[in-house]
Amino acid sequence: MLYERGRINLDAPVQTYVPAYPHKQWTVTTRQLMGDIAGVHRIRGDNNDNPPGGSCANLDDALATFADEPLLFEPGTRYRFSTYGWILLSAVVEAAAKEPLRAFLTREILDPLGMASTVVDDGAEVPEITSFYIPRASMQTKLGVRKVSRTNNSCLAGAGAFFSTPSDMVRFGSAMLKPGLLKADTIALLETPLRLQSGASTDFALGWKIERVQMAGESARMVAHRATPNGSTIALLLFPDQGVVVAAASNIAPGQDVDATCRTIAEAFAIPDRK
Repeated sequence: MLYERGRINLDAPVQTYVPAYPHKQWTVTTRQLMGDIAGVHRIRGDNNDNPPGGSCANLDDALATFADEPLLFEPGTRYRFSTYGWILLSAVVEAAAKEPLRAFLTREILDPLGMASTVVDDGAEVPEITSFYIPRASMQTKLGVRKVSRTNNSCLAGAGAFFSTPSDMVRFGSAMLKPGLLKADTIALLETPLRLQSGASTDFALGWKIERVQMAGESARMVAHRATPNGSTIALLLFPDQGVVVAAASNIAPGQDVDATCRTIAEAFAIPDRK
């Protein structure tokens, strides 16, 4: 939306919007952040981007958890999902919108799409929230599961500080099928995979994984986003050419067959009526 309104230049240095983020050995842009090719990470001994812990009162607090980290690689040379890149992107949005991220998202996306069950996790109590579970051992749910306490996600911002439902996720996915919330050209831009400096495709666009799958016996384009937040597994799958959107969530991580279940449901809706 901010891109359409001329408020964000996807290829401008990120410091254009977030001067608090120090300049690095290479330039970082908003497009690279959205495509997870920016190299913004906070890697420790386990080689994973563990989400920031603790409580953040605002995005300045969240930025402080990784602002001084060097880039893991030269932007545009590798694809690697980055939680911290999406936190920085949240700061870009907040600066361009000139208001808190939560207020902008609520007015421009959540309210217009009727996503009444989607809330920002700021550490406060959330009514009707489910319990979350992880395997007892070996990351295998068949060995039993144990309940995990809810984490404080206030430092994640747009990288995952939300609670939602499959119904609300489908409302959002449906808005990406045709012009309305966004222009057709913008939707196409968001769903176009990026290429690395080598020329290789990342198969990842601006926030979406782009795949070809079998649908009703034919090859179909699938636009997807998946996540495994603490104690849960989530999949949102869009099939633009068939006009089908399916979302599923499990309160176990890793959840079994969540993605496959979505695809089975999508195929049932995509098969032409042969009566």
